[in-house]
Amino acid sequence: FWTVDTMYWSRIKPGCDGRYAYYSCLTIPFGYYQTSTALPSMTKAVLGCHSTCLPPLKEQVAIATFLDRETAKIDALITEQQRLIELLQEKRQAVISHAVTKGLNPNAPMKDSGVEWLGEVPEHWEVTPLMRLTQPTRPIMYGIVLPGPDVGEGVPILKGGNVKPSRLCLECMARTTPEIEAPFARARLRAGDLVYGIRGSIGDCEIVPIELEGCNITQDVARIAPLINLCSEWLRYAMLSHPVAEGLACGSLGAAVKGINIFDLKRARIPVPPSDEMRHIADFLNSEVSRLLSLSSSAKTTINLLRERRSALISAAVTGQIDVRGLVPEDAEQ
Repeated sequence: FWTVDTMYWSRIKPGCDGRYAYYSCLTIPFGYYQTSTALPSMTKAVLGCHSTCLPPLKEQVAIATFLDRETAKIDALITEQQRLIELLQEKRQAVISHAVTKGLNPNAPMKDSGVEWLGEVPEHWEVTPLMRLTQPTRPIMYGIVLPGPDVGEGVPILKGGNVKPSRLCLECMARTTPEIEAPFARARLRAGDLVYGIRGSIGDCEIVPIELEGCNITQDVARIAPLINLCSEWLRYAMLSHPVAEGLACGSLGAAVKGINIFDLKRARIPVPPSDEMRHIADFLNSEVSRLLSLSSSAKTTINLLRERRSALISAAVTGQIDVRGLVPEDAEQ
């Protein structure tokens, strides 16, 4: 074996088919051999001592030919499911964007919004800067600039990476000291607020659950406190819509790490329907998005099952659990 950066390579010895060797290597249990270091790895000595099955060359070729054919079928199915997920994501974005900019009534009279990226909106809607939809005493702002390392116990802080449904919980949050958090008390969260990613993971937006009441945020996140009687779910969808995101992207700052500044976020133009229509739009989108996410989840489950099937098939073939000699053309075994 020779070392190439973080990889090993070797010459295939006579009597060994390269494709068979490739499939055999895919069965090496990395988890069993890995080092218990900050960056788990395999040593060349351990890898070189790994034992593997080596059938006669004719059978190696037959196994490799069988696996080429069968894994290609599985890979094609995986690609189809991945494309389905992409289409569902596009559909989700289109449904959200249409509902929050055009409404649910296809026959509603329209008017020019006066904003290029919004286009036309229903005639009875207003187009309002985001800051006018938030509580005057709790303006849009980011939080702690230098939160320091995670202290384990202290004030929970919500970072940009936490603005996701699966990570919007106390267990996923870092902690900072009360001394560091105190000067940023005005940025503390309340249930029903929105948190919006303004650096790194730009554009992610979630509603703050009750368990995060009193937590703080970092400079990567903006807090948006909707007016008391405003529908938080509707506003979240408005912030996730493509036209609003496009408008904010025009003012995106930074060279190495792009971001949205608070000045632009406060002035983001939002198409605003009457309050009863907000609730109807939110309910409609909750139902549609849930349906699309369910379909996407099913596709992801299918991909995982297909990958498991692919790994099991390779392992079974290279260890002789499947006799492939009658499953490939005779000339492929030559």
